[in-house]
Amino acid sequence: MISELKVHNISLIPELTVVFGEQLSVLTGETGTGKSILLGALSLLLGERASVDIIRTQCDTASVEALFHIQSLPQIGWFLEAAGLPACEDNMLILKRTLSRQGRGKCFVNGGYTTLQVLQKIGEELVDLHGQHEHQSLLQRSRQRDLLDAWDGLEGQRKQVAEVYGALRTSREARKQLGMDEAQRVRRLDLLQFQVSEIDAAAIQPGELEILQEERSRLLHAERIITSVQAVLEILHRCEGSAVRDGLAQSADLLADLTSFDTSMGPLSDILRSAEAMTEDVVERLSDFADSFEVDPKRLAEVEERLDLLHKLQRKYGQSEAEILAFREKAAQEKEGLTHQDDELERLAVKQEKLAGQLAQQAQQLSQARQKAAASLSEKLEQELKALGFNQAIFKIQVVPRIDPDGWITWDGHAYHCGPNGADDIEFLISPNPGEEPRPVAKIASGGELSRIMLAIKVIAASAASVPTMIFDEVDAGIGGATAEAVGKKLRDLSRHRQVVVITHLPQIARFADRHFMVHKQVEQGKTSTQLTLLDSEAQVRELARMLAGEQITDTALQHARELIAKK
Repeated sequence: MISELKVHNISLIPELTVVFGEQLSVLTGETGTGKSILLGALSLLLGERASVDIIRTQCDTASVEALFHIQSLPQIGWFLEAAGLPACEDNMLILKRTLSRQGRGKCFVNGGYTTLQVLQKIGEELVDLHGQHEHQSLLQRSRQRDLLDAWDGLEGQRKQVAEVYGALRTSREARKQLGMDEAQRVRRLDLLQFQVSEIDAAAIQPGELEILQEERSRLLHAERIITSVQAVLEILHRCEGSAVRDGLAQSADLLADLTSFDTSMGPLSDILRSAEAMTEDVVERLSDFADSFEVDPKRLAEVEERLDLLHKLQRKYGQSEAEILAFREKAAQEKEGLTHQDDELERLAVKQEKLAGQLAQQAQQLSQARQKAAASLSEKLEQELKALGFNQAIFKIQVVPRIDPDGWITWDGHAYHCGPNGADDIEFLISPNPGEEPRPVAKIASGGELSRIMLAIKVIAASAASVPTMIFDEVDAGIGGATAEAVGKKLRDLSRHRQVVVITHLPQIARFADRHFMVHKQVEQGKTSTQLTLLDSEAQVRELARMLAGEQITDTALQHARELIAKK
């Protein structure tokens, strides 16, 4: 659970530390005071992507840090060890994230630098955050499917279906590509044969292009090269006795004679003798080069012609010899496949039939598992919804395999459409009132009803999940009265098994708080900031009275607030 949260320079919060309770912590305050900023800061810590716009005005950096108690989460320790991160001490985990206007932010786990992806992985094990508009996702059938699969642990089966579907799709596309008409096949074969023959005829050698370019440069500038070599030899042989070499030798002897007077002359003498030997070597090599060098216009023409050919192949098949040869191999493989197309088509047909059978079996098993899970989850949801004010609601989860005459798979004598998520159309249906047929949630549920349905799902999921902290941002949207009372009791009951943090506008929910925080704004030196105050018993009464009566707190509102707290 979250023991402590520290926020620095996030939006309207300059500096804030929150110590949450182990059970139900409630945040209240007037609209616009910044209640959701706190949860936004926490979501950053759990791996949500951030913009520098969230950094407080006139500040260059911001940070969020939290201390988590993870005694019941041994998998976190295993994950940290696998990721090479510092281990937790006394079952305490420290997460920190910094943001900067000048560059990328940084993420830390127990003081060790890590990535945003690692924070996301850890965050999934620590906190389930229900945002203000998450209940709207219930309008999407894909989200309904995901909720059903997640509740009964069917993601593994769905992944297997996706893998087989992907293999079948690849096989079908390959078969379609090969199944082109005969005229197309012949034209393609002619092109591939020409490409392979053209590259083969060139007999390309790796590294050849660089060697030829160097040779071309040498042949083009042959006159300048030989003139310069001869000039160097003349300089080195000038005057009788090879003046340069003789001068180096004489200088070395003179310095050697001085060694007996000054030992520092010895190394200098050695350097000159080395220079004499190197000069001798240069003379010999340049002489050999001058004797063997030939200006060959015919060879230059051959090199030019070869380079033209290689450049032509480069423009058509690749920038290097390796890329051209790789193109040739790929073309040869395709040519081979087209040459033996009938055999390949037969092989793909057999493979496709096998994959289609495998996909049908796995999709049917997934559909059956979903139907069983849907019946069980529907029953549990009905019970939870009755506790949340849907006294006579009927809730059903409809799982129907989609029949499609052109579908890829068949079972029980029918063809079905199947995608990576299976063959089922899944839809949540509800009848809020007696005598009405269940209809799609997306068509009849209000925002408040969607919020309660999502809360019911969260409550049921919490019983099977190990995530120790659940956070609800304005779960009370669109409800009030007895329904709000029911929601508050449900959140209280949920908090007896895990840590719950709730942002609410309703006193019927806030009254159940074990720790009640009031969020408010204050202005100092022309700058607005969000502040958080932990309320004592009397302050909680006044805050509930404000939520009941508005700015003008009456004695009646205060009395009502005390009665609400007394009944919790």
